[in-house]
Amino acid sequence: VQAPQTPLDENVLVSLINELATLPAPLMLVLDDYHLINAEPVDQALTFLLEHAPPQLRLVIATRDDPQLPLARLRARGQLNELRALDLRFSLTETGQFLNQAMRLNLSPEAIATLEARTEGWIAGL
Repeated sequence: VQAPQTPLDENVLVSLINELATLPAPLMLVLDDYHLINAEPVDQALTFLLEHAPPQLRLVIATRDDPQLPLARLRARGQLNELRALDLRFSLTETGQFLNQAMRLNLSPEAIATLEARTEGWIAGL
């Protein structure tokens, strides 16, 4: 997605942050497929939001690539939780348990190893 390269309007973001700060309950903002966004102003706006977010805001970003956001700084502050592809991948043991116990397939260890290797442990592929 290509967004027009417009300057960051901090006044709008400050108003948004102030409104979010008045919310009585936690709020989770989910941005899916963030890797499709290729616009520096969006990254800048999101960085500003992250730097000034009220404590009740949780941001979830689903992306295939690391976004152009201050991840190292957020990581250092303990404000970043990450789930990477390796975290979601089934191990060989988990693949066997899923296929033979949950799915009741009674596959041989060789078949399980082949399926785990071909799918790279992704549950959708199994």
